Amino acid sequence: MTPIIVRMIDKPTKEISMADVLMGSVGITGIFLIGAALLGLTLGGMFILYRRWQASRDAEHQVGDAFQLTRPPKSRS
Repeated sequence: MTPIIVRMIDKPTKEISMADVLMGSVGITGIFLIGAALLGLTLGGMFILYRRWQASRDAEHQVGDAFQLTRPPKSRS
């Protein structure tokens, strides 16, 4: 009795062309671009809200000795 040898042949893989590589890199770049834009808008909005909150807090607690440019200074008499 002689042994039977079976050789398994894999399916051929699909070739990757230059266009496939370019499309993949454009996709990854687009994801990074959208992520950076969303992060920038979020941080910018948080910065603006913080500055508005800080300005409203300072307006409520004005110091009486602060020099106001919209009013003339009080005369010393």
